[in-house]
Amino acid sequence: MAKNYKAMAAAIPIEDRPISKKNVSGLGNFFGIYGGEHIAATEFVIGATLVTLGVKATDIFIGLFIGNILATLTYALICAPIGVDTRLTLYSYLKKVMGPYMQKIYNIVWGLASIAMAASMLTVSASAVREIFGIKLQTEWYPTDIKFVLVVIVLGIIVTLVAANGFEAVAKFSSVCVPWMIVVFMAGFFVVIPQLIKATGAENLHSFGDFMSLMNTSVWSGAVIKGGQKLTMFHVAGFAWMCNLAYHGGLNDMALFRYAKSPKYGFVTSYGMFIGHFFAWGSAGIMGATASILLNKSLLILDSGAITSAVLGATGLLAVIIAGWTTANPSIYRASLAYETIFTKISPKKVTYGVGAVMTLVGCFPITMNIMTIVNIIVLVVPAIGAIVFAEHWIIPKLGGTRCWASYKGLKINYAGLIAWLLSLVFVSYMTITGTIHSYFLFLPTYLIAMIVYVILALNMGARDDYSAQVEEEKKVMEELERIQEEEDEEQVNYVSKNPGLQKLAARASYVVLAAFAIFTISVFLGKASVLQWKTYSFPITIVYFVLGGLATYLKYGYAEKEDNVTGAEDLANDL
Repeated sequence: MAKNYKAMAAAIPIEDRPISKKNVSGLGNFFGIYGGEHIAATEFVIGATLVTLGVKATDIFIGLFIGNILATLTYALICAPIGVDTRLTLYSYLKKVMGPYMQKIYNIVWGLASIAMAASMLTVSASAVREIFGIKLQTEWYPTDIKFVLVVIVLGIIVTLVAANGFEAVAKFSSVCVPWMIVVFMAGFFVVIPQLIKATGAENLHSFGDFMSLMNTSVWSGAVIKGGQKLTMFHVAGFAWMCNLAYHGGLNDMALFRYAKSPKYGFVTSYGMFIGHFFAWGSAGIMGATASILLNKSLLILDSGAITSAVLGATGLLAVIIAGWTTANPSIYRASLAYETIFTKISPKKVTYGVGAVMTLVGCFPITMNIMTIVNIIVLVVPAIGAIVFAEHWIIPKLGGTRCWASYKGLKINYAGLIAWLLSLVFVSYMTITGTIHSYFLFLPTYLIAMIVYVILALNMGARDDYSAQVEEEKKVMEELERIQEEEDEEQVNYVSKNPGLQKLAARASYVVLAAFAIFTISVFLGKASVLQWKTYSFPITIVYFVLGGLATYLKYGYAEKEDNVTGAEDLANDL
């Protein structure tokens, strides 16, 4: 009896389907997403923490440059090509590579990791609101003020509502915030350095050499702050590379790159890497060191709210709040995608609401603000799965094996993958306990071990068997699915702004305000405006920018109508 390939294609769950051609996204969304995620709340925390590592400024800048180059290349050469090639999320692709049971196990782990990251960002944002309402510093692992809990709940609701509307909503939210965040981190140099010079009694800066001298003596002096640790340029490079390893080497950002028109979009991540993980980390380090001097308190006990309030005033506090949102949004979005493959009978929005509720509950506990610990755990546990998938997608076929062989074999668990992952975890655990390899370097041998072990085991456990019949059948099913998606795409309706003229005017006006804000910020460093003036006027300027930017975004996406209404004259002419 002939198989009904169309029925088989129609039976594929939405979350396991490659995205259709019509849903491929433009370059602008990727700038928004990667800018928003990497120019964010983590930068305030990590940048300040780097000051405590006992590294000189020269080593910081060189190390960050090397590490961010490696991170960008990992995005562009490892993650983006697989995302574009499969058009699937990692969570769905794992079902084919590792089997449905392993997919669920991994998705539970990754979902929890993403929730922890999002919760951490809520706590960081809440530290800024704490300053506004005079809520006491949360120094225990549990909340000690009900007002702090209420703040986290409000922030959690906002993040969840935005994330529940999917990729486009997250990109729209980020695209308005990112340009302004860049100017705020500019202020970390142009507004904060004059404060640092005054506080330390240093000479005014007349050259790049003067700048580096100030950085080496007052920010990254090479001295280890009590409770910190002495590291080197290579540790800094390793940390910058591994910081987002779960997303690039671990392939979790396949969820985003499946929308890319080309694997070359992977290089867009350099925008986030260098502005966020180089420029912003440096800026946050200067803010942290300066705030520590001004407040006469150890940087180890200051949170992001206290730091930005001291050096940037109300605008700095708003930056921490917004930065937390733009980081938490992609994290909760990823967690929701992971759990959608488990709770298949629940709508994606309801899954997101459930994930958001858990994130908000966890975020009420200040211990989640320890982002460095969360990053380390994620990096050492999760990315080995990416190594296995990379090997499956590119290496196994070149060695005579068949991609997704475990799926064709009907395995619920790909034991070759499970063993490779477990061995990598054993290696990580042993090296961490013994301290043989520093955690900032441990990810590389762990990744390679998982990849090599998997290739050896897979080739000896069935990858080289003949699956030509199954491959041909899947090809026919995918062809039918593509036809189904084309039919569905034809039924989709495009929307355009009802008032494109006003939308463009509002957008351009917001850019003018932002440019004026940037010039005003630079003028403080040049001595044309005072720090007090910047703290006084930067906040109302910010409000004007967000009103205009928000209006432009609403007119473009919210105040819209069906595209065929706009071209009605052409349709009428065709009918006649």
